[in-house]
Parts: sequence; C-alpha cells; structure tokens
Amino acid sequence: MKQHFLFCSLLISIISCNAFAANTSESVGGIATKSSLKRGLSLAQDLGLATSNVFGISEHATHQDLTEVRRKITTTLFDLNTSSYDEHSISIESHSKYEQLFPFVDSDVEIMRLRKKIRQYKQLSSYRWPQLEPIAFSLGQKSIEIAKLRWMLLKLEDINDHNLSAYREQVYDPSIASALKKFQMRHGLKQIGKLTIETVVQLNIYPSVRVVQLQQALKDKLASIQYLQKTYVEINIAEFKLRVKGEDTINLEMAVIVGSNINKTPLLQTYINKLTVNPTWTPPSSIIYKELLVNLEKQPGSLQNKQFVLLKRGSSKEVKSLEGMSANQLKKELIEYKLVQMSGYKNALGKYRFTIPNTKMIFLHDTPNKKDFNRSDRALSHGCIRLANPELFADYLISRENAKSRRVLTSAKRGKTTVDIKLTNPLPIIITYQNIWVDDNDLLQVRPDIYNRWGSK
Repeated sequence: MKQHFLFCSLLISIISCNAFAANTSESVGGIATKSSLKRGLSLAQDLGLATSNVFGISEHATHQDLTEVRRKITTTLFDLNTSSYDEHSISIESHSKYEQLFPFVDSDVEIMRLRKKIRQYKQLSSYRWPQLEPIAFSLGQKSIEIAKLRWMLLKLEDINDHNLSAYREQVYDPSIASALKKFQMRHGLKQIGKLTIETVVQLNIYPSVRVVQLQQALKDKLASIQYLQKTYVEINIAEFKLRVKGEDTINLEMAVIVGSNINKTPLLQTYINKLTVNPTWTPPSSIIYKELLVNLEKQPGSLQNKQFVLLKRGSSKEVKSLEGMSANQLKKELIEYKLVQMSGYKNALGKYRFTIPNTKMIFLHDTPNKKDFNRSDRALSHGCIRLANPELFADYLISRENAKSRRVLTSAKRGKTTVDIKLTNPLPIIITYQNIWVDDNDLLQVRPDIYNRWGSK
C-alpha cells in the first residue's frame, strides 16, 4: 500500500512537471516563434518571395505564421515532392529543411555577402536610373552626360569622389577613367577605361534587374546546403572556373572549358567517384554521325590517324582496324562494333578522366588542346568539362585516399595502360551557373550570360 502511494505520488509529480515544462515551453516558444518569424521574414524578403499580411510582424505572431514562412522558403529552395506526400509528411520535411538552413544562413560568408548586396541594390532601385549612350569623352571635357556617368559610378561604388562642385562633376578626369576600368573588371570586360558599347549596356542595367539576379544566386546557393557544409568542388559555368571549397583550407582553383551554347553543360549536384588515368574515349552517336563521319568523308584516314579503332560490342578483345575504311563502310560496321579512341597523347580526353554519376553523360577530363584555356570565352565543348590542370586535381583527389591508391596513381602516371581508381572518399561536386556573385572584397562581379539565362535582360 505504501509502495502504491509512493508510485502514485511519483506519477503525479511527473505529470505536473511535464505540464509545467509544456507551459514554459509554450511561453518561451511564443518568443522563439516571433524571433524565428523575423529571421524567416528577413530571408524571405531577400529571396524575393511573395508575402501575405502575415509578413507584417505583430506581437501576436502564431505558430501558423511561422509555418507559412517556413513552408514558403523550403518549397522555393527544395523539392519536397508534394505530389506523393501527405500534408503531415510535407510539414515534417519542411521543418527539417528549415532547421538545417538557418545555422548555415547565419554563418556562411558568401550567403551573407549576397544578402547584403541584395539590400544595397534594392535601395538603388528607388532611384530613377539614368541611361547613357556610348560617347568618346576626352580628359577635361565637360558635359552633363559626364555628371550622369560619375553619379552612376559613385552609386555602384566604382568611384569615391565626394563633395565635388557642380562644375567638377561634369568634367571627365582620370578618376572617371580609373572607375570605368574597375567597373569593366567587375563585369569581365576589357579594362580600357573608355565608355564602350559593352560598358554602356552594363551601366544601363536597372538595379532592380540586378536584385532579381542576386536573389536567384542566393536561391541556388541555399538549395545546395547539404553540400556546402563540407568539402566540395564547385564549377561555375559562367565564370569558367573550378574551385575546391568548404572545410578544406587548400587553395585549389583552375580554369575550365564548358559546353557551348548549343551543347550546354547541365547543372548538377553529384560527386566524383572515379579517376581514370590514360582513358580511352567512346564518342556518343551524336558526335560520330554529325562530326567524325563527316570529317572522314572529307579527310580519309583521319580517324585512324587519331588512333580510333573498332571494338566488338560485348567484347573488349576483338579489335578491327580502320585502315582504308570509308565513311559508308564505317556506318555499316557500327552495327556490330563501337568506335573507340585508344589512350595516348592524341586522345580527346587527354591523360585524365574524372567520373561523376549523372544521367547526362557528363564528366570532367583533360584535353590535348591547352591553347583554348587562353580564350576569354571558353564555352566550347560538347557539354563535358575540360580542366586546365587535371594532374593537380588528380593529385588532390588521391591525397584524400589511402596509401595504396596513391601508389596506384604514381605508377599509372608513368605508364600508358588505362587504369581506373575508384575513390573510397567520393568528393561532392556542384556544377552551377552563377554569372553574378559577390567576391571576397565585397565587390559585385558580373559575367556575360553565355547561356542566355536572363533572356534580353
């Protein structure tokens, strides 16, 4: 009886404590909800999401208000597969994604720079933005158009001239030439310090357009948070650049060649899981029929000179030479054989190939045509990505592997045999398209929209 009394007393105490905790949690939760709502609202506004009257923060913000904000953000950034989930499952996943998001939002430097720049350009959008014509000004020349130009460069933070007289504002001086060079540098233009047509086009773009572009850049960045919290590779198509980012402090970056406007490199989030040294190349049917066979008709023997052979489908041992074979004969042979370029210095993939699982048949590789990396516009490939320094990248990948893999790579480099090295520590890779971003110096960087993502904007 005494034990029963003690058990009941304990049970009552537990229930009372839980009730007190629930009430306390609800009270704290009310404050936390308002704080979370403010953070969510701020991010939603930076992302340019449509808002309802809920977004006018009040003292009586409810859990439902926070749920609306949370859901608005997460459905914009992530694929929650709403067609196959019930409402409860969607709410749970939305909450989970939202909780993952904010520690990253509050700490990532690139995200904070983007949000700051969005707010800055929103302020610039309140001005009536001037429109210029390409004019060849000379030093000492005075014009009202020069005053407009100076004002625009000042607002865009490319010039620091303050408190000039009305007369001086209209005079073309060395400070404007220097500011134009800075503006041109930020936009990937030739830095000549003159008001060229290309420069005027970029100067005339309304700040509101830049806001939309920056908001899309922010969305793209936030949608990749599962990768951005660890070491990963980022390839920015619009910048023609590869970088290793995240936890690893290594400063590894290099130029890349990406797909042409006709053969666009797709946006991907995957990982690098295999390195091949001395790769062979099996060209896809599109390249065979549109290019290689056409060239063979014009230049008989061209494929054999580039070390192409025929391999029996389903067998890697039965090899047939292309010697004396015409384009029509080759077409017939392709029913039973596949066209393969053997490894070597003439191989289109060079010395290295890097496999990334995807459905688009995209991979990274070396190239024998190094001179193409000197071009400013490097949208040249059929979609795959060529690396300027593939050996450095291979060495980095293997440095993350065990000693055995490092020995295999060292040996493969010296030989000519095709060697595949599966990575036990696959490295995440994001292939993105950011033709607008904020650099380490807090400067807005803009590059040509090579894939016409923004249409005529």
